[in-house]
Amino acid sequence: MRHRTNTLMNLAVLVVLGCLVISIASADDSNDRERGALFVMTNSTDRVRGNEIAMYNRASNGDLSFVGYFPTGSLNVVLPQLGSGPAPTAQIFEIATNGVLPRVVASADGLGSSNSLILSQDNSCLFAVNAGSHTISSFRVHNNGLSRVSVADSRGVFPVSLTEFGNTLYVLNSGEAGSLVGFRVDNCALLPFGEVVSLQDLLDPSSFPTPAPGEVLTTPAQASFTPDGQRLLLSIKGLDGAKFTDAGQLVSLPNGRMVVFSVGANGQISDPVITQFSFAERTGGPFSFNFVDAETVIVLHANSSTVGSYTINPDNTLSLISGPFDTAGFAPCWVSNNGRFVFTASFGAPSGVLQILGFPPLPPPQRDVNGVLNGFRINDDGTLTPVGDPLVSYPYPDPGPGRSGNHAIDVRVVGRFLYFVQPRLGMVGRWTITQDGALVDLVNFGGLSPGLEPFEEFNPGITDFLTRCFLQDPDDPSFSPECRLGSAQGIAGF
Repeated sequence: MRHRTNTLMNLAVLVVLGCLVISIASADDSNDRERGALFVMTNSTDRVRGNEIAMYNRASNGDLSFVGYFPTGSLNVVLPQLGSGPAPTAQIFEIATNGVLPRVVASADGLGSSNSLILSQDNSCLFAVNAGSHTISSFRVHNNGLSRVSVADSRGVFPVSLTEFGNTLYVLNSGEAGSLVGFRVDNCALLPFGEVVSLQDLLDPSSFPTPAPGEVLTTPAQASFTPDGQRLLLSIKGLDGAKFTDAGQLVSLPNGRMVVFSVGANGQISDPVITQFSFAERTGGPFSFNFVDAETVIVLHANSSTVGSYTINPDNTLSLISGPFDTAGFAPCWVSNNGRFVFTASFGAPSGVLQILGFPPLPPPQRDVNGVLNGFRINDDGTLTPVGDPLVSYPYPDPGPGRSGNHAIDVRVVGRFLYFVQPRLGMVGRWTITQDGALVDLVNFGGLSPGLEPFEEFNPGITDFLTRCFLQDPDDPSFSPECRLGSAQGIAGF
């Protein structure tokens, strides 16, 4: 069984740029078959440097050595391409309770998605979203770096997820009504084809307004081809089902849904088939998903803090075959597998979410509850078995002094190693996967810039994070400089 994580993409080429190649010295183990590379996106809104790809050499023992940054846009020909930055918030709780509950800071998760940075099937091309510029960038992968090939308009608002099969790539735009857009891949260049597929009719019926870009708890999260390329799946975290008492006590979180499209020989997608998910049945808020094979998919239910495996039926509906199993951390959002074991990464609980769940906010020095990693065995029939009894969890590294919490954003199994991005700390973590699916020998690697700390006691002057960043106009001269920091998200490697 082979694991593939890709996602849908949007069309229209803006600029085909001259190649930018950054050379690095060859490593001593250049002939080692287990040597490779790892890529992480900075997701920055900095108006000078723009969004960038951080590249690492990967040694056979899993160690990473930082290579450098590769801009997703030309700094000389066009304006730099921008990521989302570190400052989304969740407004759904405030809206659902008429202001009884607050907006929630989710400062580490700038995209609310999975597969914002992907490699082609043969690892020769790298693709990245630029959510703040509504574009996609493509690169050619070399032994000594990356060369940028093209920057393409996503033909939508806020691209967050990509998927590629053969020479077809789709981008998922999560802003406004949401859309899917297709591209042909020609020697890593992106060439638009087909019409924009609106997702407006697929979003949950609700009295809430269409969420703005960055409303990470409700929007579409991932689009991916099945391993045979015959179907394209889409997860939508959802709006319907969010219920609270008049006092603001939680009744239920959104249900969400999964959508399946058949894919024609020319890459065009069919009419969608919707499978409803349910918070009451512990499958609320489908977020990331991974394939076991062409007919079996593992789905994380972020709103229910569970995971399950599903059969993709001939009629394109989904049927639960295993689970839902609890994860040890709140809001499991990212998932990766190696065919034998699947690993989930929980975001954790920001202090505002604790209030929503009925718990008092944490006092300093830790304002947020960190997430954890969990492992599950993938059985031959596609069912899952938790690794460890009871379920064993692996905490993220302690954030250290001056930080209110640590969150993993995106995970990726590469060979016998599990890598995860820590945007608050500006680090990439690595666990080694044992034969029985346990994770051992945690190591952290630097190279990324630490993300914004949103609480004033740790960052004096941040008196109103929500209005200073999320609701500010980035083009306003008074826009807070700290809001231009990146919040690393997206990981790919081989």
